[in-house]
Amino acid sequence: MERGGTGWLSRLRVIDLTDERGLLAGQMLAKLGADVIQVEPPGGSRARAVGPFDDVGRSLYWSAFAMGKRGIVLDLESEAGRDQLHQLLAGADILIESAAPGWLAARGLDFATLSQNYPALIYATVTPFGSDGPKRDWAASDLTLWAAGGPLHPHRDVEGPPLRISATQSWLHGAADAAAGALLAVLARDASGRGQHVDVSVQQALSPTTLSVTAGPAVGHPEYVLAPRPVRAPEDVGKPNPLRGPKWQCADGLVELGVGGGPAALRSNLLFDWMRAEGALPARFQTWDWTKVPMRIQPDDPLIPDLLGLREVVATFLAPRRKAELETEAIARRLLLAPVKTTADLLASAHPARGRHAQIRLASRRSSTSRRSVPASCGS
Repeated sequence: MERGGTGWLSRLRVIDLTDERGLLAGQMLAKLGADVIQVEPPGGSRARAVGPFDDVGRSLYWSAFAMGKRGIVLDLESEAGRDQLHQLLAGADILIESAAPGWLAARGLDFATLSQNYPALIYATVTPFGSDGPKRDWAASDLTLWAAGGPLHPHRDVEGPPLRISATQSWLHGAADAAAGALLAVLARDASGRGQHVDVSVQQALSPTTLSVTAGPAVGHPEYVLAPRPVRAPEDVGKPNPLRGPKWQCADGLVELGVGGGPAALRSNLLFDWMRAEGALPARFQTWDWTKVPMRIQPDDPLIPDLLGLREVVATFLAPRRKAELETEAIARRLLLAPVKTTADLLASAHPARGRHAQIRLASRRSSTSRRSVPASCGS
C-alpha cells in the first residue's frame, strides 16, 4: 500500500477513524502531504448524513472534510475488521479517533493497549470533554459545546440570552487542535522514538477563541466582557481608529505589533520602556499608564489626537530597524512583536531550519522501515 506522495508530511501515514466530530484533523494532515486512510464502518460514516447536501443527496460536509484521503471499510465490531486495522497500524505513524470514550477501549483499540504493540504510534483523540473526568460521558451538541467552552457568554444581544454561532464549528476547533498536537508528538517522537496520546477536549479547544474574555482574570481584568460595540453615526464611518492597524513598516518589510490599553497592556508598556531607553519617547508620553487608557475610544474622544501622535512616534521608532533586529529585541524584552516573514525569511531563519533537520531525520527513519502492503478501497 505504498504511495509516492509529495509535501512536508509525505513520509507519514495516518489512520483516520473519525466521523463528523474529527474529519478535519485528517484532512489538514492530508493537505500537508500525509497519506491519510479514512476508515468507515459498513454502511458508511455518520458524517455522510450531515448536511447540507447537493442536488443528488450527497453530503457537502463529507465532501469538504474527507477529500484528500483514501478510504477503506472495516467492521471494528468484528475480529476480522480489527485484524485488518492492525495490519494498517503496522505501517502507520498516527491514528486519529473521535469515538465515545471507552468504545474503542472495549474492543482493545485504546492507546494503552495499542502502544504495547506499536510503541511509536501517535494516538490522537477528539472528545467533547476529554477522555476522562466527570463529564467524559456527557452528551454534547455544537450549541452545548460552545456554551460549555465559554464563547457564548459574551455572544448575546445586550441583556438577552446567548446567541448560537451560525455554522457548526465546535468540532472543527477540536479537530484542528488534534492535528496540531499530533504533529508536535511527531517531533517529540523524533527525539525519543516513542509515540504518545494526544487527548483533545473540544470544550478546552473552544475557550481560546475568546481569549480576551478567558484570559481577563489572569491579566488583572476579572470583570472584562465583550460589550456590544456602539453604533457609529454615518458621518463617523471611515474616520481613523487609533487602536487599529497593528502592522508597522520597518526597513525591510512589516512587523506585527499591537498597541493596546487596559490591564492587559503590560506588553505595550514594555515597548515604551524600550523607546524610553533609546531616547525615542517624547516627554508628553513618558508618564502614560496604558492600564488606564480606555479600552474603546469613541470617534469624538479627545484622546484620539494624542493616540494618533503616539502612533507616529512608534512608526518612526520602528521604521529604520530591520525585522531580524526587531525580532531579537522582542525575544530579549518579552515584547509581543513578530516580523511578517517572506518565504526567503523563513528559509534563512534558524527556527524553521531545526524543523527541516528534524524532518530529514524522520524521513531517513521512515524510509528504512518496511511497510506491510494492505489493499484499500476508496470510500467515495
